[in-house]
Parts: sequence; C-alpha cells; structure tokens
Amino acid sequence: MTTSMQLYRYSFTAGAFAAGGSFFGRAPSQLSELPALTSAFAPTAAATYYLALQCTEHTLTATVLTAATNYMLSFILGALVYREEITLMSTVGAIFIITGLWFLCKAQEEQKLSAKHKKLH
Repeated sequence: MTTSMQLYRYSFTAGAFAAGGSFFGRAPSQLSELPALTSAFAPTAAATYYLALQCTEHTLTATVLTAATNYMLSFILGALVYREEITLMSTVGAIFIITGLWFLCKAQEEQKLSAKHKKLH
C-alpha cells in the first residue's frame, strides 16, 4: 500500500485542496477573513491536480482519488470543526469510499506488476 500512496500522492493532495475549497467555502459565514486564504490555494490546487494526472496511467484514477479525498476530508473537517452529526449512513458511506480507494489502488498496482512480469518473460 505504501507504493500506491507514493504513486498517487498528487491525487490525494489535489483532493485535499478540493476539500479545503469546500471547507473554506462554508467558513466565511463564521470567519470573515478566510476568503483571502481560499484564493491563495487555487493555483496550488490546480497545479497539484495536473501533477496527479501525469502520475497516473488513467485520467479516471486521478479523478476518482481526488474526489474521494475531497469527500473524506470534507466529512472529517465538518465533524471536527463544524460539529456536524456523524450518522450511521455517513459512516457507511465513508467505509465504502475507503474500501473503493483501496481496491482501485490495489488493482492499479497489480496491473503494473503484471505488465512488468510480462516484459521480463
């Protein structure tokens, strides 16, 4: 799993920036100075997503990992910062997202290993 984490780090980082956008989008109603921070993150988020696209063989992989990271961090930040209720449904959804990410990363890793194995023989 460590190899997958390193390989897809830009996808996870882009998702984290996207979650930051969601988080900071809600924050101005409570803190008036945060819109300036949101615009400061925008160029970095876009650049990170482009790096994520370059590191993955399929555009869909980077997009799914980015979106999933966004959802998970938004869920966690909402619960911790805004004290949003954690329901059974939201917990089950989070488990499905994490399981899906694990399967996606594992399948990509196995495809690469299989391709390397075929090249050697």
